Amino acid sequence: MSMYIILVLVGFFAGLLSGAVGFGGGMILLPVITYFYGVEVAVPVSTIAQLMSNLSKSGMGFKEIQWKQVGRFLILAAPFTALGAFGFSIVPKQLMTRILCVFLILFAVVKLTGKIKLPQGKGTMLVGGGITGFINGLLGISGPLSSAVFLTLEMAPVAYIASEATAAAAMHIIKAVMYGKLDLMNLEIFLNGLYIGFAMIAGNFLAMKTIRKINKKLYQRLVAGVMIAVSLWLFISV
Repeated sequence: MSMYIILVLVGFFAGLLSGAVGFGGGMILLPVITYFYGVEVAVPVSTIAQLMSNLSKSGMGFKEIQWKQVGRFLILAAPFTALGAFGFSIVPKQLMTRILCVFLILFAVVKLTGKIKLPQGKGTMLVGGGITGFINGLLGISGPLSSAVFLTLEMAPVAYIASEATAAAAMHIIKAVMYGKLDLMNLEIFLNGLYIGFAMIAGNFLAMKTIRKINKKLYQRLVAGVMIAVSLWLFISV
């Protein structure tokens, strides 16, 4: 019973974090679920929980979703998510996760120092979507990557959160279908993801009530700072 309480509490905190800065939920969930179940179960469970969380964020900010940009992002993100999910069972996930964390930390440091900025435009959305989709299917923790891409659009906080969440939800649906076809998803995994997802939705709701008043520049610095923190934690935890 204590395990379920811990997972619900972690789910709420993950939802609070992802609802406030647009990512980090999966990166918080994955090490904890892995501790209890192992990574082969943790990624599918986290997929269901994150799907629910992203659907809730999308619904809360539905009127501000930038549908054109979401569609452009998903052109390559959708097929590459399926490809990444297919490779999930054969790739050394611990090593790949740590490599990903290193790149995320480097990107966040660069973002904070202002030395480089991803270019705005169709190319960034298309290529960024493809890379994000593949990493998402493979490791299930691509939130900072998709956030980095959507941050180039310089949207208001709610529009950014809702648009990124809509794209993420589509990728999670593709992953869930692929995991099912590869016999990596069953009813127990689905139900575990479901109750963690409800906890994340509660955290999302609280966070989405507070972000409308945040200064945009301060907000983007907060995103980069959280990216460093959760990447370091995941690197140590896996």
